[in-house]
Amino acid sequence: MLVNVFGDRVRAARTLRRMKSSEVATKLGWPASKQTRLEYSERAFLDPEQLAIISSLLQFPEKYFLEPPPPPVTIDDLLFRAPVATPKKEKAYLAEFARAVGEVLEWLDGRHRLPAVKIPTLPADTSMAEAGKEVRRALSLPDDQPIPHLIHLMERAGVPVIVRGNIQRMAIHDPEDLALDAVTEKHLGYSTRVGEHADRPVTVLRANPSWERVRWTVAHELGHITLHSRGLTPDSENQASAFASELLAPASAVRKELPAHVTLASLTEVKLRWGISLGALITHLHANNLVDAERFETLRRQLYTRMNSATGRSWGRDEPGWDAREIERPRLLVTWMERCLGIAVPHAVAQMSGIWPADLVASMISGQRPKVNQPESVGPPTPKPDNVISLDRWRLREA
Repeated sequence: MLVNVFGDRVRAARTLRRMKSSEVATKLGWPASKQTRLEYSERAFLDPEQLAIISSLLQFPEKYFLEPPPPPVTIDDLLFRAPVATPKKEKAYLAEFARAVGEVLEWLDGRHRLPAVKIPTLPADTSMAEAGKEVRRALSLPDDQPIPHLIHLMERAGVPVIVRGNIQRMAIHDPEDLALDAVTEKHLGYSTRVGEHADRPVTVLRANPSWERVRWTVAHELGHITLHSRGLTPDSENQASAFASELLAPASAVRKELPAHVTLASLTEVKLRWGISLGALITHLHANNLVDAERFETLRRQLYTRMNSATGRSWGRDEPGWDAREIERPRLLVTWMERCLGIAVPHAVAQMSGIWPADLVASMISGQRPKVNQPESVGPPTPKPDNVISLDRWRLREA
């Protein structure tokens, strides 16, 4: 008796395993053309033994291929903070990963409702000051106060955040793809909308050891979600970056804290208060006419020529305050697994669902923070004698 398989599921599983269509066809012992027809057929009938081979080869449960697939997430649906040279293969993988995350979220939402989406969608030509205010209102934040834990507030506003790291990684079969894991992928983060009606924004981040870059990337993707719900524009990256700076450090509020003569020393204190990198802050001040072009160039030159004595790298790489905060991590996905299933162990979730392999679930939750009473501290971590630089050591001579 033949079984009814969804071709889209076969293609999705192959993409998530980073395998080539021809490679799968060879292992199955049939022509590449047959594999292509299978993957692009809405439904296909296979012998149970063939399904068992596909399941074993792609390391997905047989049930996965028998269930109707969720709505597609295409490369064009990704709102990206990625280099132009990002390979199409990497984008295809990230699109399928986001779709899988969306399916898991829908499955959980059917058991315990996820937070309603509160992030507004605004026209792309909205001023950054107004867009920042609108999002801060949605996050229940005043306009003149720093954001303590952006990821936590995003998730409360209905936007799940996934951090992909190398703690658990999907199996990679193509030797050429060994570099394509969450550590070496070219993107920093991306967002898209998932679900049956594409009404749930999701942000996926690449694991990053810098608290500044994590906060910046999250704010950048929040800009995409807010301003580019109808698709990217030629200026979308610049818009999202300008939004990120305005959201983290509103120009109207920061203006009041600037001295008459702006230096990297004075900006370090502003950086630590508002949780924004010096590099982004300098650009933000210049864009809002808070420092002139000459001062902007001087500050940037200093940033990339002065050395961090603790790391041996320039301040452009390891800024003053690089170790002053803990890296923000999400919690929503594991919280909902615990609420729905009583446990957030990948193998248990995979077994209960019967649809997804444990390593795929693990890759979604490996970057989630452990259960605590409160979000991570936003102040300085516990001092480490060999790894702490005091503010006094960051002080610079007035330039």
